[in-house]
Amino acid sequence: MAVPREPLALRQYLPFFWSAISNRWTSSSSRLYLRRFGVGIGEWRVLATLGAQQSATSLDVVRLVGMDPAAVSRAMRDLESKGYVSPVPGRFAGRTKPYEMTEAGVALFEDLRVVAMRRADQLMDGLTGQERQTLLALLQKVHANLASLEQDSAGDDTADRSPG
Repeated sequence: MAVPREPLALRQYLPFFWSAISNRWTSSSSRLYLRRFGVGIGEWRVLATLGAQQSATSLDVVRLVGMDPAAVSRAMRDLESKGYVSPVPGRFAGRTKPYEMTEAGVALFEDLRVVAMRRADQLMDGLTGQERQTLLALLQKVHANLASLEQDSAGDDTADRSPG
């Protein structure tokens, strides 16, 4: 059996925790949202973006949330077909039009937001108010570093053999 010279200590590797938390959060949230509201996590992320920005294009959602463009397009189409979002009237430059929530979309957003916020509180159960603020502040700093990682990944990957 081949064994690496230096094993990866997963309990000390932050991307492991981010990935595990995100994957399990996404999976359980999507199942719950589909069962209770008839929409999955992709649709919720679109609605959350629209709830924060009032209107957004598919590209805006991709950039803000980091979702796959095809998944965002599917979510937008699904939400539009169910009457939760509609294109903003008018002419716009570029290939994508901004969308906004309909009245039914706002009602769905408000119901979903209650559940999502309750789940977020549950996820942070056991943390003090100060720990929650510190965690969010640290995550915002780490999030800001994503741009430099994305720039690095656009170049030649052969020189960087580091995991994750």
